[in-house]
Amino acid sequence: MRPAAPAARLAHLLPRAAWLPWLAFAAVLIMTGVRTAADPLRPSYDDDLMLLATLGMVLWIERAALAASLRSSGDGRPWVGTLLFAAGCLASPAGRFSGSFAIEAWALFLLPAGLVAAFAPREQMRAAWFLAGAGTVVVAIGRIAPAALSSDLAVWLAAASAGLISAVAFPVVAVGVRQYFGPYSTEVTQACAGMNSLFALTALAVLYLREGRRRPFWHILLLVACVIPVAVLSNFLRIVLLVLSTQLIGVRFAQGLFHDTAGFFVFALALALLAGIDSLARRMGAGDAGD
Repeated sequence: MRPAAPAARLAHLLPRAAWLPWLAFAAVLIMTGVRTAADPLRPSYDDDLMLLATLGMVLWIERAALAASLRSSGDGRPWVGTLLFAAGCLASPAGRFSGSFAIEAWALFLLPAGLVAAFAPREQMRAAWFLAGAGTVVVAIGRIAPAALSSDLAVWLAAASAGLISAVAFPVVAVGVRQYFGPYSTEVTQACAGMNSLFALTALAVLYLREGRRRPFWHILLLVACVIPVAVLSNFLRIVLLVLSTQLIGVRFAQGLFHDTAGFFVFALALALLAGIDSLARRMGAGDAGD
């Protein structure tokens, strides 16, 4: 009985040991949130708040895994958890000192992923991978991709939509991000290119994947890969309709009611397209399983 005593004491202390890194994560999260909310004048303020809100939703979805990590006997995967937690510890100061909130926020996904992997039972590893994967996808597609694509994409969308309208309706000339037709002109801004809605669409796609039925890995990759093309296609249609409504109905309608409400319809269209792709992929998977 005596050799079992140290093991029993260790098992008793492991749930308590998990509290210290979780408290450290909570402190980092609170400081990041307060610092972000205290600077509303920076250009990325809205996106930063949305990123933190997405983190909150992801943590809430995986609340059972988080709770399990606090009461576990330590039968998780400590090496995986240590690597994820260490990556978060490196990314957090790197993002802070470099001024990249995207990297700093990425760390806020990696840290809880590592704690869940290290302390929660092994059946919660899916939650750990979801935390890490959600952060990677949301930051990479929702924050980094728009910064890299916005200017060139706006020029391409202006030229492509002008070419389509010229072929089927009336002449439109694209010069850079501006389009000229009749007595009117429009500008394809970053919002019209779909970059402003890309982050929200990515976040919702990630949450949709987790909350829905289990999907194979190729299915998840397909949906994630379709986020950018779907956002671009939806906003391409928005640009075409904006030009058509300006020419055929009038600039007051196009720049007023249509411009204010089109964003909501485009976002709904993008979600519907993703749902359609998801349904098609499920049928393909069912067909392969049947064969």
